[in-house]
Amino acid sequence: MSSHLVMFLSASALFVGLAGAARAQTGTADLDAIEVLADRGDTARAREGLDAWLSANGGQASRAELTHAWFLRGRLMSDADSAEVEYLRAAIDGDGPFASRARLRLGQLQLAQGDLRRAAAYLEQLRADDPEGALVPVSWVWTARVAESRGDAEIACEAWARARSSLKPADPARVEAERSRSRCEEPARQPGEVVTYTVQLGAFGTEQAAVRLRDGAADIGVAVRVEPPSGGVRVYRVRAGRFGARDSADMLARRFQVEGFDAIVVPEEP
Repeated sequence: MSSHLVMFLSASALFVGLAGAARAQTGTADLDAIEVLADRGDTARAREGLDAWLSANGGQASRAELTHAWFLRGRLMSDADSAEVEYLRAAIDGDGPFASRARLRLGQLQLAQGDLRRAAAYLEQLRADDPEGALVPVSWVWTARVAESRGDAEIACEAWARARSSLKPADPARVEAERSRSRCEEPARQPGEVVTYTVQLGAFGTEQAAVRLRDGAADIGVAVRVEPPSGGVRVYRVRAGRFGARDSADMLARRFQVEGFDAIVVPEEP
């Protein structure tokens, strides 16, 4: 790190006085240095440095630099709602790799909050906007996680396969993608073994959200249940019925769909 960057991070007031030409040469490096502080958990100094950078450069920075700065503001926010605002700004108004990073963060944020539809949409948009981007492989990992939370095994397994084929061997996410093989490769069933199906209406990160959906489906006249988290995944699934035949489960799913529910049929875990 240059002596100028050390001075910038320890005394942001000096940075405000830099000339425009010097800013053009060091702006990106200064943002990188602020991100290092964020990585170390030194959020107070990172916020101070970012505020100084925006004050000095906000009116003349490149779009790529501003996108980086907006992304950093999202990282440094103390609450999810404020972080989402900054990530949206970087994703919509920005460009370059930090716009993609913002979309990935938005997908992760929505998954954590239990909004699986929006999480999936942000990840799909990341790949649509930057199909050859460096974040596409890891985006498939998060798409698989979202699909698993929704109980959509087919989409999850397809996403895991895409992740395995695109992640580098040294990537930590590759380990999880390889482990997914055991969940996606259909095991040989013993003669007479029965598969039970159920209808899933939704999956949420909080029990309160799951209970609201369960209560909203009560008028259908079918018993709807909230299943607690299992398998180490903190997701509350809203489900109805247990069937030995897929056709019977499909019929109930269509009944819910007619009433406006996003119902899918999934195999019930043993």
